[in-house]
Amino acid sequence: MFDVKVDLRDREVIFDPSVSSNSRGTGIRDILQKIIDDFISLAIQMPRLDTNTGDYLVEIKDQFQLYGAMQILSNHFRDIESATGEFLRQYKGKEFLWKETLADNF
Repeated sequence: MFDVKVDLRDREVIFDPSVSSNSRGTGIRDILQKIIDDFISLAIQMPRLDTNTGDYLVEIKDQFQLYGAMQILSNHFRDIESATGEFLRQYKGKEFLWKETLADNF
């Protein structure tokens, strides 16, 4: 669903886009949170059909299945962030290849 690449930028190995949240709001976690927030905000945008007044926000807040699914998503995403951190740690022993320059070493 998402295309994430590993990139070497400013002598640092990073994911592009970042997997976790970032200050610009363009991380994968930020995007998923925006999708969830937009879905919930639909409850405010849709007028009630049964009473013609109000919205569906109360019904959304009462949906414990929704909150359970959001918690499961958060747990899976925490596992993904942990796995990506482990992926980057496997290259720590080789970081001299891109952090050091030939001029500095010789």
